[in-house]
Amino acid sequence: MLQELKIKDFAIIDDLTIQFNEGMTVLTGETGSGKSIIIDAINLLLGGRATSDVIRFDKEKAVVEALFYYDNPQIDSLLEEMGIEVADGMLIINREIARNGRNICRINGQLVTVNQLKQLGNLLVDVHVQHDTQRLISASNYLYLLDSFADNEFFQLLENYQEILHEYNDLIHEYRTLINEHKTNQEKKDFYEFQLNELKQANLSLNEYEELFEKQKSYDNYDKLYENLSLAYQKLGENNTASNIYESATILNKLGFISTKYNEMSETLFSIYYQLDDLINILNDEIQTLDYDPVELDRINARLAIYSSFKRKYKMEIPELIDYMNGLREKIDRIENFDFLIRDYENKLQDKFKLCLKLAFDLREKRMKIARNIESSLIEHLKDLRLLNTRFEIRFNDLEISENDYLNDKIFTNQGIDIVDFYISFNLGEPVKPLSKVASGGELSRFMLGLKTMLTEKQKLSTIIFDEIDTGVSGITASAIAQKIKRISNSTQVLCITHLPQVASISDHHLYISKIENNNRTNTIVKELTGEERVAEIAKMISGANVDAMNLDTARNMLKNR
Repeated sequence: MLQELKIKDFAIIDDLTIQFNEGMTVLTGETGSGKSIIIDAINLLLGGRATSDVIRFDKEKAVVEALFYYDNPQIDSLLEEMGIEVADGMLIINREIARNGRNICRINGQLVTVNQLKQLGNLLVDVHVQHDTQRLISASNYLYLLDSFADNEFFQLLENYQEILHEYNDLIHEYRTLINEHKTNQEKKDFYEFQLNELKQANLSLNEYEELFEKQKSYDNYDKLYENLSLAYQKLGENNTASNIYESATILNKLGFISTKYNEMSETLFSIYYQLDDLINILNDEIQTLDYDPVELDRINARLAIYSSFKRKYKMEIPELIDYMNGLREKIDRIENFDFLIRDYENKLQDKFKLCLKLAFDLREKRMKIARNIESSLIEHLKDLRLLNTRFEIRFNDLEISENDYLNDKIFTNQGIDIVDFYISFNLGEPVKPLSKVASGGELSRFMLGLKTMLTEKQKLSTIIFDEIDTGVSGITASAIAQKIKRISNSTQVLCITHLPQVASISDHHLYISKIENNNRTNTIVKELTGEERVAEIAKMISGANVDAMNLDTARNMLKNR
């Protein structure tokens, strides 16, 4: 649950701290007083989009911070993945929006990304703002709503499906590339064969090229090699360097009985002696084998000239030429074995298509079961909201798919093969029609509230926020909505912005939002109403500006009978 919210320099809020409690809390106040601004601030902490426009005029940054308590194993797992430590189910979420564009998010003092904040927010709080109800009539959202009621087994199946779909799409791409390449390659086959023969006759080899280049350098620097190798050999042989090292090692070895350090020195010198002796022998061999052969040099230069001519002709370095030659072989093979390759791809595609289709139908079957449960449960919830004659159907798209459609990748989406629509009738004797065509504003609000009630039960959220979900209703219907929201608050903390006295009076706590002007600045303030202050506010919600004794008595009775 949301325990405490701190907002600083956010929109028209200067510095505000709000304490929240369990159960149902309503936020009331005049239009423009800052009720929705408070919800916007909470949304920021849940990973909502932020710009510097939210920063209070003449300030450099806005800061929002909240203290949450939760009891949800999914949140524990997520925080463990993020490496965030938690004590007693307590979360402190902080977000700073700076005018220079800097955006800092923290969970329990640890820096996190906005995406990580959003992941946590989805498990912690559900915020229903006014445009969410209008989004309900968009069929593109129905599948997402349906899947919100699914279990872990469903999402594991969906993950498997998406993995196979990815493999299928890769095969489709390779298959189409092969066909397109074949058309081009057939026209160029003779040219490819000519190039390949030319390169094969040249017998190009990267190892040979590097060896030839190395030998050419040796011949070009013969005098320098002979002079310096001889000088190095001579210096090592002067003054019996190797013999002196050997004798020193032998002398130190005689002192080993006194201390092991002399043994270590002796072993080091022996090691140096043997390495030096090997090096002297190697230098001698190098000098003895060093030979200048003009005929061999001419052969090397001629061979390197061939390499250079191919580099110029193909505008490639030798490693690229070798790769290009291998690529020519593959292209010619693909041309000559095209029919076999195509059959092989088609067989693979058919197998992958069948598997993908099977998983898609498995998803469809699970969705249909979920849909039937939603239909029956939602109708019961809508009865509580005085939609007594409601009939509701979740309809799935008709499918005509055969195994011969394996090349039609348009059949599948990342979510499966399903398109759903919500059909409903709110009136006795009327046929069901698409929700977007038959629902009034008040009916949509109640439909959404019914769905939210079911989602809250399914997702075990700690807090749910309603921003005027009661828009467009009044009278007995308003009382039914109030009762439904109150029922949700029995298991989940509810924050509710409302203009209905029926909703305000049934709540456990009542916060009044207003704005004041001080030193030529506007500021939002929050006050918890109790006793006669609450009576007066509800009476004003009943009657408007002119409150009389009857309105006050009505308000008292509403609070008494809640």
